[in-house]
Amino acid sequence: MKQNLVALMGLSYLISFPVLATDSHCREQENIIFSCSLGKNIVSVCASKDISQNSGYLQYRFGQKNTPELIFPASTEPSHHADIQARTLMFSGGGGAYLRFINGQFNYIVYTAIGKGWGTKDGVSVEKDGKHIANLKCRDIPISKLGDDFFTSAGLMVDQEEFLLP
Repeated sequence: MKQNLVALMGLSYLISFPVLATDSHCREQENIIFSCSLGKNIVSVCASKDISQNSGYLQYRFGQKNTPELIFPASTEPSHHADIQARTLMFSGGGGAYLRFINGQFNYIVYTAIGKGWGTKDGVSVEKDGKHIANLKCRDIPISKLGDDFFTSAGLMVDQEEFLLP
């Protein structure tokens, strides 16, 4: 009886915590910069281990587990990350960060933030021709390395557009 009670208490303890993101489109030889579940899809930002201002790659990947339907940029050749911009956000009682992947008329903005009074916001926002068309919220706690340290070491340009959290 006592063992059952202890087991039940342990199970309820585990259930009370939010689920951490464990699935990613990133490969073992890559760094996970951001990843979370959006329901049946996963959004991931993956980087080569050698990413810097002058080497490596950074990719946005979106789709079902093990079968991303969108990978941008398509190439993993070293690039200067010209179509990827980054920025940190400051809020009362918190802050956040995001990456903007610019793919022609579409922008894919992966973000994470926390603020006093509204808690956390994480996900991916999609814009077409500068207009917001979709926002997909993370269903778990994302894996995230978004922030000034990563942005600087990767040599990313600061986003000049204003991004308002959805």
